[in-house]
Amino acid sequence: MATLIITGIVILLAAWLVKQYIGSPKNLPPGPPGYPLIGVGWTLFRARDNILQFLGGWAKEYGDIVHFRFGGSHFFLLNSLEIMKEAFQNPLLNGRQPAKFLREVTGLFNNGVVGSFGDTWREQRQFVHSVFRSLGVGKKSYEDTIANEISQLTGAIEDYRGRAFDPHELFTSAISNIICTVVFGTQYSYSDRDFCKILDALTKTFNLIGTGGSLVQLPIPRISQFPIGPFRELAECTRNLNRFVLDMIESHKQTFDPADTRDFIDLYLKKMAETKGSDSSFDVNNLTASITDLFLAGTETTATSLKWSVMFMMDNPEVQERVQAEIDKVVGRSRLPTLDDRKDLIYTNAVLLECMRLGTVAPLGVAHTALEDATLGGYSIPKGGVLFANIWQILRDKRYWDQPEEFKPERFLSRDGRLLKVDEFVPFSTGRRVCLGEQLGRMELFLFFSALLHRFTFKKPANSPPLSFKGELGLSLNTGPFTTCFVERDTS
Repeated sequence: MATLIITGIVILLAAWLVKQYIGSPKNLPPGPPGYPLIGVGWTLFRARDNILQFLGGWAKEYGDIVHFRFGGSHFFLLNSLEIMKEAFQNPLLNGRQPAKFLREVTGLFNNGVVGSFGDTWREQRQFVHSVFRSLGVGKKSYEDTIANEISQLTGAIEDYRGRAFDPHELFTSAISNIICTVVFGTQYSYSDRDFCKILDALTKTFNLIGTGGSLVQLPIPRISQFPIGPFRELAECTRNLNRFVLDMIESHKQTFDPADTRDFIDLYLKKMAETKGSDSSFDVNNLTASITDLFLAGTETTATSLKWSVMFMMDNPEVQERVQAEIDKVVGRSRLPTLDDRKDLIYTNAVLLECMRLGTVAPLGVAHTALEDATLGGYSIPKGGVLFANIWQILRDKRYWDQPEEFKPERFLSRDGRLLKVDEFVPFSTGRRVCLGEQLGRMELFLFFSALLHRFTFKKPANSPPLSFKGELGLSLNTGPFTTCFVERDTS
């Protein structure tokens, strides 16, 4: 009997290998060899502590498109701006990999904006854009909301009285609170019980979700019930976040007035009522997923960008002083910078862009999937192939950047001191699925960064460990833990 079982396993394995390897598409891009069944899984696991540099090595060895296998799937790493643009402007390469993990935990599939595809994605993305416009999100009319949050944040920072602290929790609270005003119509105090629930679920999810959200993308049946690793804890965090969002939706339903819409949820409920009985995608599942998308995409990236900017300023005090001098000259000491000042704070903008370039918070973007067989850069991309843009590599490529590892804000300035638009600067990705919150994110970063430097000087605490710019790769490329001293500046 044992011999028969072993023989059967060998036959099945051989058949699988024939199907996967002999039957593979022709004209695939070059790439590293893998092992049967797991492909390059073991190779990537061993490189996990230095994965971005490792993938950068693949780019140098194999070129602008690198093909590799992971399990039974084809993966493609896009390492140049030209290839990235060609891929992400192709409608056949704008799908999403179904997230088996999320489907098991929440029942959601092809829902929301970030994880959807096809007609659902087009409907949901268009609607979110329309809500942003109607609420003024990302525009000057939303500046007061951000100003109120800056006031709450600076008040919390003042409580430290120049003592060392880790800015992670405060920055996450501030940025998440802005998303709360968009979605729930409520701006919380940092000690509010409901707000603490949101932050707890978000923070745990960020820490557990894996490189670029990879854990929720693994095509493994019953993955959410794995007894080892972070899967069970991530499943519980996902359920908690989903449960909180559903409770907020139910609360809004009880007070909903279509003639007086207050926020994203109200506008979505109104849209659901208007499209009831049609074949549209507007339902509670898509509302739930869209809210989660806004929190996950809109909190982590911006809060992390702020942390990187603090680190770069502590490491480059002469740059920090020059930014503060420009703010003092343009704005003065009696008020905080506003969006109207942005056009005149040229060096400040250049510094912020350089912080975003080197602190690449979305180094691999969000995975795209080929909806049909396609061609990219002269190579074949089979249906179901998964594509990652190597944004980290593109923002450090010597073909595009002089001395790419150096912190040089001047690279974004012309010789006559104007701010340059640099095509190679793509931290928000590019193409049809460019980051939904890019406009809001840029607005938040400018207002928070300039306001904090107007009020404080960022200093490295005495006797603290050397600053590390390696980063920790999870849902985003986060800074490692660090402390800073925010020393108040004279406002007179």
